[in-house]
Amino acid sequence: MKAIRLFWISLFLFTPVHFLPAQTLTYTVELLGMHTGDMVLNKFSTGQGVSRFTMHTSADVNYLFGRITASFDSDIRYKDGRIYFAQAKNVRNGEKGRFSELRCSASGCEVETNRGKATLRTNPSWCIARLFFEEPTKETEVYSEDWGQILTLKKIGAGRYQVNIPGDKPNEYRYESGRMVELITHTSIGKARVLLKR
Repeated sequence: MKAIRLFWISLFLFTPVHFLPAQTLTYTVELLGMHTGDMVLNKFSTGQGVSRFTMHTSADVNYLFGRITASFDSDIRYKDGRIYFAQAKNVRNGEKGRFSELRCSASGCEVETNRGKATLRTNPSWCIARLFFEEPTKETEVYSEDWGQILTLKKIGAGRYQVNIPGDKPNEYRYESGRMVELITHTSIGKARVLLKR
């Protein structure tokens, strides 16, 4: 028993990465004009070039033809401004849906999704979770942890950006004073809004 306690104490003391307190953003999710869930994002940093973003979204929608419960979770890790690991999973009505996992090394990045495997030419510097914490004023592409691929990002107005979604309408991100305050996205049953809780 003493050996187990010593193991855990030494693991904690000698772990090389200690994250500072998280910066947390909370959003409300609206679908068909009704509150259907929440989104919580965290940004952790060591101050030594290592950072991590996490996102959890949950929604429960009752509509004319039934009910949908859905969740989305992602975990993205950065070193020196570049992503070296990212994973995401979608669950809908208890069944696993889209998922992705990205692992980068000196030789490139490998992505595995529910659609297969792919290679990225370089470690991405922006991901979707990062868009919630910073306005992408000079970026033209973003790694989608949900889709497991690089997507086009373009400015469409003052504080407004679009991310092109494969086979769907683009998502729109709106910023005020550099903070993401509204996301408009599209679902199988209608347009959804994700609004910053103030």
